[in-house]
Amino acid sequence: MIGAVEAGGTKFRVAVFDDGLVITDEARIDTTAPDATLSAVADFFRGRPETIDALGVACFGPVDLDPSSDSFGSILATPKPGWSGAPVLGTLRDALDVPAGIDSDVGAAAMAEAAFGTGVGQTTVSYVTVGTGIGGAVYADGRVHRGHGHSEFGHIPIDRAAGDEFPGACPYHGDCLEGMASGAAIARRKDVGDEDPYRHIPDYLAQLVQTLTYTFAPDVISFGGGVFHREGLIDQVRAAAIDRISGYTTTARPVSMDDYVARSPLDQDAGLLGAGLIATTLIAAEGGERTERPPFTRGTDDGSPSGEPESGGSQPTTRDVTRSGEAVQP
Repeated sequence: MIGAVEAGGTKFRVAVFDDGLVITDEARIDTTAPDATLSAVADFFRGRPETIDALGVACFGPVDLDPSSDSFGSILATPKPGWSGAPVLGTLRDALDVPAGIDSDVGAAAMAEAAFGTGVGQTTVSYVTVGTGIGGAVYADGRVHRGHGHSEFGHIPIDRAAGDEFPGACPYHGDCLEGMASGAAIARRKDVGDEDPYRHIPDYLAQLVQTLTYTFAPDVISFGGGVFHREGLIDQVRAAAIDRISGYTTTARPVSMDDYVARSPLDQDAGLLGAGLIATTLIAAEGGERTERPPFTRGTDDGSPSGEPESGGSQPTTRDVTRSGEAVQP
């Protein structure tokens, strides 16, 4: 058995996977103060009859991912009250006394996307989530790319669209990508009376596609997150990306924009599944057996994808992580 934690600013999702990466138990824990939240996470795993052999954590950021750092596995400076400096990895590892690993939430999601989503069979996969905030990671040659820290796609500068007077919602940069195109920005646009708060979103996200294309040259850019539950948004981003790229490519291989800019089939399970992969990697490093591919089924028990999609939007067919007792469908 392995444990998985997807640590978010609003909620923590916790789950136990069996050796086939089938979820046997899961729960949601509201994100409150660090001590109370992490204690509740530890209690979830300690309260089970079977102990877990390893723990993987997919954590909201910024998070220190430098193993040589004294604050490895801790949250760095964040606007989330009380969480700056919170030792997420160390607290859970000590409480459960098992091998534990951590990555950013989007880094873990990129791992899952490469293994089980649109990136299967590809060398370089970029995963982007557009929800309350915007984040992303690149998984290349078997690992999540990072330098001295992890990537923050949401905070790149963008060209403001003509006539867009919205000042931006980012507390650090104002009109960065996250400040202009995230779920929080869309909500703020509505609050100030914008009658069409989505009209500039496709172009702003297409600018990210253009940037990723000319920097990492990924095989696929996969989008997830609640904002992409809006019907037609992915097609609008594709069209805007074609305009932005304007035919200039660095490959002779034919590339379909429908395949290159994709919706993640993992939907909101990507981070949790990535946390499970982190745990299986730890077991493999200790001589255990790593599961290469978990089974999938379509939807959850009620036929809908897991997570909390925005109301009013339609959703593509998604594949969810298999839960114990569910039949695996082709």
